[in-house]
Amino acid sequence: MLNVQLSRGCLVALLATVGCVSTNPGVDRALTGLRAGDDAVALTWSEKLKHSTYSQELGFVETGRVRMLSGDFLGSSTNFAAAIDTVIEKTETGPALKLGDAGAAVMAGTVTDDRTRPYRLPAYEFIHALQYQMLNHLFLGQRDAAAVEARRAVFAQDQIAEKYGKEVEEARVQAASGQSSNSIGVVEGRMQAMAPVIEMTRSSYENGLAWYLSGLLLEEDNDQANAALAYRKAWELIPGNPYVQKDFLRMLRTQDAETFKTLAAQAGTDAAALTRAPTELILIVEEGFVPQRHSMKVPLPVGTAVVSVDFPFYQDPAHTPMAVEVMANGQSCGLSALALSVQSLAYRDLKEKMPGVVVRNVTRAAVRVAAQEVARHAGNDGVQAAVFLVTAVASAINKADTRAWYTLPTVSHLYRGAFQPGEHTIELRNQVNGFVTRFPVKVAEGETRLVWVADLGGNARVATASLNGKGAPAAYHVCGSLQAGFPPVTLPGGPKTLYHTNP
Repeated sequence: MLNVQLSRGCLVALLATVGCVSTNPGVDRALTGLRAGDDAVALTWSEKLKHSTYSQELGFVETGRVRMLSGDFLGSSTNFAAAIDTVIEKTETGPALKLGDAGAAVMAGTVTDDRTRPYRLPAYEFIHALQYQMLNHLFLGQRDAAAVEARRAVFAQDQIAEKYGKEVEEARVQAASGQSSNSIGVVEGRMQAMAPVIEMTRSSYENGLAWYLSGLLLEEDNDQANAALAYRKAWELIPGNPYVQKDFLRMLRTQDAETFKTLAAQAGTDAAALTRAPTELILIVEEGFVPQRHSMKVPLPVGTAVVSVDFPFYQDPAHTPMAVEVMANGQSCGLSALALSVQSLAYRDLKEKMPGVVVRNVTRAAVRVAAQEVARHAGNDGVQAAVFLVTAVASAINKADTRAWYTLPTVSHLYRGAFQPGEHTIELRNQVNGFVTRFPVKVAEGETRLVWVADLGGNARVATASLNGKGAPAAYHVCGSLQAGFPPVTLPGGPKTLYHTNP
């Protein structure tokens, strides 16, 4: 009787433990709500994450993103600040970064899975929080605060490149030399379908668009040296973007004339064209939502047994970005250019973390296999039944940790060009499907106006702000989507949004 009660107690405790974690259906409802203009659904979901034992940091960035999409830039800024402060610690010797563990040093429990580990922002998500915080400050009219955030982004990305890259390599070496080396090969073989996406970036923690935005803000703050450094970093990461290349070479000419001559000649750039127009428009267009991770079983040899273990994988192929033509008052101004593949950063982040995931999963599986062997040789049917029950239930309900920041876009585009002062109707045209979206922009004489467009599918959110303080206050609009395959929002007055600023 005691053995039966023990078995039942183990089962109840195990089920209670795994019932605390969230799954992706909640993400699907939130994204569907945003596409339908029902932001409240997404906000309820993200706010709930903030009160989760395991996903509080994730809740802060998801809430920051949802509020930003809804035009609540102050609420967004508050949430991103909370997330950033959990990563950047103030110490006696200055700020220090505390990012999520890249390797296998931190072990999860032997019964529960990785979903019960507290979520720590990976490097690429943390840098996105800094990037969005820069934009929030601009939309709130706080240009000085935006420049401070740009300096924090420069510091953070430099520190991450020095520290996190080493941790990733150390984790791989550690895992390859242990008992999980064969399993790592099996799991990485299953990741081959992700390779074309992963190869689009050289690491998960290098964000060319964040470097470029930092350069813009530092240049406006008259910090020419650091602006030149930021533009150089952006150019190294996205050398094919003509707008980034132009600003890099333009600033390089003021800092290093000899290197400028060499690189300008290699690029075939006319030095006379490397000037800023007196009045400009800078456009950042975000597209869709980043793909989600899925839990998939992989059979692995563990001891004398073959055990099916769940691992997180991405299944979506490489995204084909839109070809976006920028038009003003019916006249073509040019095409945007790809500035960032968040999809690639996310895929590469998973690859970098996979050795640690394998080690933890194999360790848990080995503990369960060993427990079964001990119970089998003990000769006690009750103990054997209890161990078998716990092992069977754990194997059935353990899933891979698929948590990530899912309201991030799939890709981001960039455009920069001269503009005439005045009131304009901006048109963005998807050259593949012919879809067009329109929104008003007022540009003052001598102003550099920044326009941020988040095309969610079904609708797009647009915010504009002055980069140099010479124009009108920030404005926020909701307009149509350039993406096919989603029903357009037809609610009266457009999507239901939580906040409007200067509509």
